[in-house]
Amino acid sequence: MVTLATIIPPLDSRDWCAALDLQDAYFHITLHPAHRPFLRFTVGSNHYQYRVLPFGLSTAPCVFSKTLVVVAAYLRRKGVIIFPYLDDCLLKGASRQETTGMLKTTINLFHQLGLQINKKKSTLEPTQRLEFIGADLDSIQAKALLPNHRFMTLTNLISTVTISPQT
Repeated sequence: MVTLATIIPPLDSRDWCAALDLQDAYFHITLHPAHRPFLRFTVGSNHYQYRVLPFGLSTAPCVFSKTLVVVAAYLRRKGVIIFPYLDDCLLKGASRQETTGMLKTTINLFHQLGLQINKKKSTLEPTQRLEFIGADLDSIQAKALLPNHRFMTLTNLISTVTISPQT
């Protein structure tokens, strides 16, 4: 599985990146009809069963990741440099134009597969600094940095803990 440790070493100061976030990612995976009865639940007198992979199922991240790995392998054969992490994908190219081309190829394939992209959480314009899986990636410095909003939250938490009286 992709981690920041596997993304940072291949970054080059000339690289451009884009990020895609899949909307309701697990719901894109249809469950085999024979497995659906195992995912039934009851609310009052009404009985329901999932037809798609539900959020909250302990095996859902693994199942979805294995599916997305196949899609990523296909894209890599098409020349796309992609780092999938659950419902997020980082694309990187040597230039803005190359990354734009990879982005178009990836979006077209996702569309053909019925995968919906969350445009609000995606970075659809190539850039050299973007947030991905909770870190600010800076390709110029080849570093992953703590985003400012996370830094402020952490700073506030530390100050609250250090000034609170002990009981």
